[in-house]
Amino acid sequence: MAGRLARLAYKCIHTEYANHLQHAMQSDKDVGTPSQLHPVFYGCYDWHSSVHGHWLLVKLLREFPDLAARDSIIRAIDLTLTPNKIAAEVAYFNAPGRVSYERPYGWSWLLKLTTEVATWDHPLGTHWLATFAVYMYFAR
Repeated sequence: MAGRLARLAYKCIHTEYANHLQHAMQSDKDVGTPSQLHPVFYGCYDWHSSVHGHWLLVKLLREFPDLAARDSIIRAIDLTLTPNKIAAEVAYFNAPGRVSYERPYGWSWLLKLTTEVATWDHPLGTHWLATFAVYMYFAR
């Protein structure tokens, strides 16, 4: 079952389309593809599902250290959890008209993901938490 769940989340976190955007636009500068608007959490059809997919993968890495797709999952998460991409996500949330974007549901999954990496006594948890921590401080 862990392998099935991992394949499902792994397949979708970098699958941009189909995508359901709920996006408040203030000007032409706000137009973009899902991955341009949300460079970390653009897959899995919508923002909160992408966050949930990332959480699921981290949870499976923690619970099943011998997971067959472990190395591929780590590479996939490393592709998205970068300082520049997290900074772009924070900038999106800090833009005018977006103070309530994905609240409370999406933010709850983001807190679960952050908690998962924060409580994982492993170098990957430490690394991914450091990436989050620098930029999440500046989010509203």
